[in-house]
Amino acid sequence: MITVMPNKTAMTKVEPPNNALKVTLHGPVQSDGADGVDLRLEWRSSDLNVTYRRTEVWSIGISNDDTAYAKVWKNFMVKRTGGADSQAVISLESKRNSPISLHVVIDTNPMVTDIYHSRRYSSLFWEHPAQHACDSILGNFEPLMLLFAANDHCGYYGDNGCLRFPWSFGPTGFPRGRPWPLIFFLSMLTAFLSAFLNSDIMAMSLTPITIRLCEEMSLRTSYVLVVMAIFADMGGALTPLGNPPNAIVTTSPVAVSEGVDFVHFIIHMMPGVLAAMFVVFGIIYVTHRKSIFVLDQNQLDLMEERARGKKPPSQETLDRIALLKGSLPGKYWLRPVEGYPETLAELEASSRILDKPLLVRCCIALIFAFLCMVLHSIPKVADGASLGWVTLLAAFLLIILDDKNDLNATLGIIQWTILLFIAALFVLSEAVDQLGFFEWLGERTVGFLRSLEPQNQIAVTTMVLLWTTALLTIFIDNAAVTIFMLRFSIEMASNDDIPLTPMFWALTFGACFGGNGSLFGAVSNEIIALIALQHGYKISFWHFFAIGFPLMLVTMVIGSGYLLIAHSALSWN
Repeated sequence: MITVMPNKTAMTKVEPPNNALKVTLHGPVQSDGADGVDLRLEWRSSDLNVTYRRTEVWSIGISNDDTAYAKVWKNFMVKRTGGADSQAVISLESKRNSPISLHVVIDTNPMVTDIYHSRRYSSLFWEHPAQHACDSILGNFEPLMLLFAANDHCGYYGDNGCLRFPWSFGPTGFPRGRPWPLIFFLSMLTAFLSAFLNSDIMAMSLTPITIRLCEEMSLRTSYVLVVMAIFADMGGALTPLGNPPNAIVTTSPVAVSEGVDFVHFIIHMMPGVLAAMFVVFGIIYVTHRKSIFVLDQNQLDLMEERARGKKPPSQETLDRIALLKGSLPGKYWLRPVEGYPETLAELEASSRILDKPLLVRCCIALIFAFLCMVLHSIPKVADGASLGWVTLLAAFLLIILDDKNDLNATLGIIQWTILLFIAALFVLSEAVDQLGFFEWLGERTVGFLRSLEPQNQIAVTTMVLLWTTALLTIFIDNAAVTIFMLRFSIEMASNDDIPLTPMFWALTFGACFGGNGSLFGAVSNEIIALIALQHGYKISFWHFFAIGFPLMLVTMVIGSGYLLIAHSALSWN
């Protein structure tokens, strides 16, 4: 029996012979909850004053009913660290204002029968994976569910014309065809849609209409497409749905245990993302105010070729042009550019909502998803409504409401290659972890951090993570970098008392903003370049790098300043 005093920590020494044990708690306990106790298995020095290594926190809820009696259990595994004199302890940290007494049963030789046979099968190939490795590989379905469901949602919106309609009408209608207001609207709309849907799907759906707008307005298409890719990456950083790195971080069990949810993520990311977006657009305007109107010979030839093959407008379009010309404002500063009525009428004709009942169904599913995400951020309201399950349930709801007999078209929009790529990265990262690389790197990094003053450790840690992630993302896809750097972050936190949440924000800022550094930084960049090539425009690695890398450095400086102020100076963790 262990009694933990209010807001105190109690420790019990244990001797796990195989670096693993099973802890069972009896009492007024629940499977999870914030108002209860946090339990860890730790390796400490012999005097228990120094922590060498510890597991992820296990949060156990405590029922307010004193007569309640239940049982919860969990397996732990952590390698011995600190030499032969190190001591393993179980720490119980109380989060309540009253004493808690629990009956604790410790099994130093645990065995989980659910995966016992799979491990025996693996032994036939002379490999013996540790149990926590199997659990880790089998437990990374949450980000895959989130990306699968986001793909499904965007497929329905794209087939219905929902994505093309605001894209074609808004940029020409709101700025009345003026070039720089048009580019501003394109950039902000790209960022907004990428944040709340998915940057990869936005790139696939919106690049063709952007090319058409640039040709109609005689803007340098290749440059505008790079700008669109940059704002897709920055906008995608705002929410867990926007970019694959965000989904990987926010759906990890460690992030969930630290209280990272949909609303929490947006609140922490919004100041840095909005500041970066407006500063970047100002730099783009100052540096390319005139050069964006200089068209190369390739674009001139393409525009001339498409003008020859252009079909004459229908009678309905001609009537719309006449109506728009008759309603033009008389004020000079409100008068649109030449050819505005013709361009707007043609874009409206080609970008209509194709199925209004389907639009209503899409809105119902989207509202359901966002409502569940908001409720999940409220303590004890919807604890099981995680991002992956909510988006997956919303996708199933949309499929049910659509009531189609054939799902081949729906499943065809899913980016299966990206999902398989991320799933393979999870397996690869676990293999690298089994080799001890993350442990080795984490121990040396923590050794360096311990040589610093305590008040500087958070600042140095976030800056190292932020810039390392961004620089690696220039050469490697940001999803791959995120998976490996997340492992590294967890390893550092398990060896020291550095809080994890600032590492999460540094990791997401570095992965999303670093994706602007090169063509290979994000999948959305490659999608835009591929679609542009299909339309006759080549965006090379060096062309993207020349525009994106300087802007990446600017956004990284903004992100660094924001993280230092928010999490180092103000301790907003």
